[in-house]
Amino acid sequence: MSFEYWYVFPFSIFVATICNASGFSGAVLFQPFFYFVLQIPVSVSIATGIATETIGMSSGTVRYALMKVHDFKNYFTLLPWVIGGVLCGIILFSKLSPAPMKALVGVVMIKVAVIHLLGMKFKNHSSKWSRFITSPIAFIAGLFSASTGTGVAELTQPLSEHGLKMPTKRANANAILLEASADWLITVVNLSLGNLRWDILVFSASGVLIGGQFGALLSPHIPERILKIVFCSAITLIGLFYIYTFAYTG
Repeated sequence: MSFEYWYVFPFSIFVATICNASGFSGAVLFQPFFYFVLQIPVSVSIATGIATETIGMSSGTVRYALMKVHDFKNYFTLLPWVIGGVLCGIILFSKLSPAPMKALVGVVMIKVAVIHLLGMKFKNHSSKWSRFITSPIAFIAGLFSASTGTGVAELTQPLSEHGLKMPTKRANANAILLEASADWLITVVNLSLGNLRWDILVFSASGVLIGGQFGALLSPHIPERILKIVFCSAITLIGLFYIYTFAYTG
């Protein structure tokens, strides 16, 4: 086994810890790292990022299950719509060429950052979140995740927290469970299409197994508002950079 990408291992521990603690998906940081730093094609970076996230979110889900914080009624209400969106997103992913794929990733990243920031602003005003308490949002979340690697956790977390008025930690746990469920389906399809980089995945998957446990355990002790602001700022910058590369390099 080659150790060329050994440094992906500690990076993956850090990302999985932060994502599982906050309710964001890991692919939102993995796929730009794979694309911009490791210089692999955007479609492969998305697929490998989702595969990495599959392991990390599953690890976090197991820990949250042991902590007994899931709301399975909410989970099974949203799951069919998420899976429906995933199936459509897989078709979209297979049809997009690299240039529009980069633009789509950038737009989706900025969109989910704005949704999370709005969620903090309107946290105590459920009427302003009523438009998010709909099945189409869960469908769009699945569509975005399958086609860009970003969507299910980022959209279902505020949907659960601010729309369904779930406690933040429970909303985080449910978002991660929904993401893990969607990611297994997406990863199986990407595996069949040969989109995964195994030489990278062996290090990233190992790291997120550890980080997923840390993140769930740290979740009750991390100041969620500060974490979300930092995370949203980061993915907004990444999204803008994707759009920039699309505009100037195609």
